[in-house]
Amino acid sequence: MKYAIIADIHANLEAWLAVKNELAKETSQKIICLGDIVGYGANPKECLREAQEACDYIIAGNHDWAVCGLFDLNYFNLYAREAVKWTAKIIDERHKAYLKRLPITLDMDNFTCVHGSLYHPEEFNYILSLDAAAMTFANLKKDICFIGHSHAPAIIIYDKNGDIDYIDSEAIEVTEGKKYIINVGSIGQPRDGNPDSCYCVYDTNKKSIKIKRVPYEVHLAQKKIIDAGLPHFLAARLAGGR
Repeated sequence: MKYAIIADIHANLEAWLAVKNELAKETSQKIICLGDIVGYGANPKECLREAQEACDYIIAGNHDWAVCGLFDLNYFNLYAREAVKWTAKIIDERHKAYLKRLPITLDMDNFTCVHGSLYHPEEFNYILSLDAAAMTFANLKKDICFIGHSHAPAIIIYDKNGDIDYIDSEAIEVTEGKKYIINVGSIGQPRDGNPDSCYCVYDTNKKSIKIKRVPYEVHLAQKKIIDAGLPHFLAARLAGGR
């Protein structure tokens, strides 16, 4: 089985459609979304519709919960908070009801999915250090945990000696006796210095995991953000992938 694993679309329709077009070229796949379909961008309704149609599994992100009142707005910075409030006015009650029903984690045959961390997943903690990774490994009962949330792709490995380390690679082979945390990056708002959309493909037959990038019409997404009256910073950051 081949899985395409995506995260953090963030209402960026141009980015999502570009990735969706690439996913159509992959064969025998299921699509899993790790949350945050909404927030930041100007097309929340359209991205919700497209994600529901295309994805086989979707779990909740902190922005998804925030727009339907399940997560405290004080968690967010000023720009994110403004975008959450704007989104909550744009989407309707059926969208909010759908987001409320999304699960917080997903367990598959040999991997687990969560938006942020398996350590109190409802708190949406970030994994930005080896100490934070260790807490998720301690709660990981499968071989692999796919995450999003930080908008930066990363591969972290826990080996049989108990050592944890980041791997500087965009592709790995899954090896018996090791565990993995894979941050699949962001579709709609990359923050690793590369503005191209980011996602992950996991081939269970080949035991391979690959991080992939897709360019999209950044300028159009920026224009929509500005025209919607959202903070200009949310548009400017897209060009630099930050």
